[in-house]
Amino acid sequence: MVSVEALATPIESGWVARLGAAVRQEFRAEVLVPAVADPILGSPGCAVPGCVRSSRYAGLCPAHLGRWRKAGRPDRHGWVKTADPEVMGYRPLHSCLVPDCGFGQHRYRLCYRHSHAWDKAGRPAVDRWKPDVAGTPAAVCAIPGCALWAELDAGWCHSHHRRWRLRGCPSAAEFIAYCASYGEDRFDLRPLAPQLRLEIGYALQCRVDANRTRTTPRSIKPLLDHLVASGAESLLERPLAEWLAGLPAAASVNTPRAFLGYAIECLLDLRDGTGWDSEYQRDVWRLRRLGVSGHDGAKLDFTAVHPVWLRELAKRWCRWRMSCGVGLGQLRSDRLALVRLSQFTPGLASSSGPDALDRAALEAYLARLAVEIPHPKTRSAEIGCVTGFLHAVRQHRWASLPAEAQLYPSDQPRRDETPAPRAIPEFVMGQLESPANLDRISDPRIRLLVEVLIRTGLRIGDATRLALDCLVRDPQGAVYLRYRNHKMRRDAVVPIDDELTAMIQTQQERTRQRFPTAAVLLPRSSANPDGRLPIPTATFHLQLGQWLETCGVTDELGQPAYVTAHQFRHTAATRWINHEVPQEVVRRLLDHTSHTMTAVYARLADTTIREQWERAQKINIRGEPVDITVDGPLADGEWMKQNLARAKMALPNGYCGLPLQKSCPHANACLTCPLFITTAEFLPQHRKQLDDTRALISRAQTDGHTRLAEMNRTVETNLLTIIATLETDQRDCRCAAADSETCCGKESSDAP
Repeated sequence: MVSVEALATPIESGWVARLGAAVRQEFRAEVLVPAVADPILGSPGCAVPGCVRSSRYAGLCPAHLGRWRKAGRPDRHGWVKTADPEVMGYRPLHSCLVPDCGFGQHRYRLCYRHSHAWDKAGRPAVDRWKPDVAGTPAAVCAIPGCALWAELDAGWCHSHHRRWRLRGCPSAAEFIAYCASYGEDRFDLRPLAPQLRLEIGYALQCRVDANRTRTTPRSIKPLLDHLVASGAESLLERPLAEWLAGLPAAASVNTPRAFLGYAIECLLDLRDGTGWDSEYQRDVWRLRRLGVSGHDGAKLDFTAVHPVWLRELAKRWCRWRMSCGVGLGQLRSDRLALVRLSQFTPGLASSSGPDALDRAALEAYLARLAVEIPHPKTRSAEIGCVTGFLHAVRQHRWASLPAEAQLYPSDQPRRDETPAPRAIPEFVMGQLESPANLDRISDPRIRLLVEVLIRTGLRIGDATRLALDCLVRDPQGAVYLRYRNHKMRRDAVVPIDDELTAMIQTQQERTRQRFPTAAVLLPRSSANPDGRLPIPTATFHLQLGQWLETCGVTDELGQPAYVTAHQFRHTAATRWINHEVPQEVVRRLLDHTSHTMTAVYARLADTTIREQWERAQKINIRGEPVDITVDGPLADGEWMKQNLARAKMALPNGYCGLPLQKSCPHANACLTCPLFITTAEFLPQHRKQLDDTRALISRAQTDGHTRLAEMNRTVETNLLTIIATLETDQRDCRCAAADSETCCGKESSDAP
């Protein structure tokens, strides 16, 4: 960065002295010129190879932009390859045409002295003119890179002396800096008041240190012009709202407004200090002052908690919770719960002490809460926060609460034991997984995120923060996706297929090309010059909604489908369970701590299988339909019995309907057992067994084994009855066309 040194200005005591001490020397300049391609304060370099100036329009510096326009606006990418990189202010200055003369040209391409001598000589041919040449002067021009001889008393060559006079004869250091940055944008802070100049310099310094948001001279020039016109001495002399209300149209766009707010926040941080000593006493905590990173502008506002004694307890509780590592999301929920406690408890806001928080007051709070927040799950979370607050106050003796100021487990609302499934319906998933729809996602980062969520079931917060080196392999060469489970605060891995592996490797190459030093797989595209910050989850939510709207994704009723990122996790788990993946494996794939949450998906899967079972026609050995209770109080019990029979007493050609608690008196004779149940899906096995049984009867008759032949004739009769009944049911089925391969939701026996 090239800076024009400011004249020494005495710094006042107090706040201005602290401000002056915080501003580094390069940001105390009156004119600040960012270096070319500076990631925060500068602009990218000109696209012409070898050009030393920064771009301003269309990737070109002003000089090359003018040349490109004069050339008739040809293809810019081809034109820059052949353009002359030298521009005004950076070309070497020509010396006098007289041999051995090192002064700069004045007239007739001659120096001042030789131009007058040439006039007096009658202007002969220069190549035959042999004037006297002065000896080599003691110094050359003071501008770095200029080899011409210095003239007059200022120490400049002729050309630079003229430019120096046009600039108002500034100091040597200022003029040298001006020449070195000729043609570049600059922050000209000279018209500002001294204190305001320091404040703007400090804000620019903070921008550079944060290494986030680009702030170029042109972007905030309207704001600087407005500050000059306002005659302000300091940014802190007015509230931010008043500053914003008075901005002219040119300074009301995003960048000037954002920089103004950022500058005031930085100055307040410097003036008021950071850490608990200065922040705890305030009713609005700026969390960045407390070391909470990654949440720009995040605050905890306790002003809505009344009365004052409750507000102080709330602040103390939140401070303790932060010291225990509780996340910002939970802290916000805690604060909101206490706000509602103060609002929903009659008389609490006007009370003078904790004595008002007795059991009667808490019961009134619970009654009001049930009206205001009818959803049991949300209300349960609120009650849990208040319960934890009361327990902490009593445990740490922060205040003397009444003995009955407690909430009990029985105060919790009853939760729905069978919550509605949160998995995305397969009708919708079919549209989301359509290659044509996936190809409509223009951002490759969002496309990869969708694939990761569908295939692995990761939480969106974990998926967006995947590390660049997130792929690991085991000794057998199988690939795993390594991620950080931020909810449980531990590392985890999940197996992935080769297709997803290839997608991730492609994204790794894209990231390395754009951000060579990036550490995340999916860096955000703005306010991220070094690629260290991941894509925000809000960006994914926004683009997910836009993608659903663009593709016209609908539900079974034709209504626009609403899908959240977390539903992909529920969908992946439900699919795994439906594909008979053991629950313990699903728990590990999802990195759940307990089986409680994973069991939800198992219950949903049983419902799916039950529907398929109920659609199938079930008959016994006599070909009679079996009555399976579908509705009523025994429905779940009947289903559980059938489900367990499938799992533990499955037969090659049907299922056993005997309760598990009873023993079977028909061992190896199921086709003569009255509890045997079968369906059309086992017709191939029945036909094969009929052929085997007839062959066995024939051999028994040949060998004279009459008893064996009689026993198998009973089996033959039952098989003929079963086959005839099942074939008749298939022919009479109206749920599918005659040429369909499925019947009643099951595969036909004639299907290939």
